[in-house]
Amino acid sequence: MKTLKRQRGMTGLGWLTVLALILFFSLMGIKLAPIYMEHYSVKSVLMSLKDEPLITSRSTQEIRKMIKRRLKVNGVYQMDNDAIKITRTGGVTTVDITYEVQKNVVGNVDLLVFFSDNVSLVAN
Repeated sequence: MKTLKRQRGMTGLGWLTVLALILFFSLMGIKLAPIYMEHYSVKSVLMSLKDEPLITSRSTQEIRKMIKRRLKVNGVYQMDNDAIKITRTGGVTTVDITYEVQKNVVGNVDLLVFFSDNVSLVAN
């Protein structure tokens, strides 16, 4: 009688499962990386307002125009005017950028990412 040797290693189905998981997470990384790089640009534009001289003396339209111009320079072209909210309370100007990005992953499956950042600017 022959003794059966014990099999070792992964089956074909196991390898397909591992490969599918690697492909899925790679696809998510490929889809999410540009979204977060764009968000980094939005955040840097927002933080750069703190270094702008006499920013609180400008009108809300001028501030909005300045933000839109800086966003275009940084490659962010699809920012709605509704996403940028500028409020003034006393000597404090608050700029809030809230937006969401919807990206198609595959077929009818979409990825929705929500961002909200703000900065408070105090008059000198």
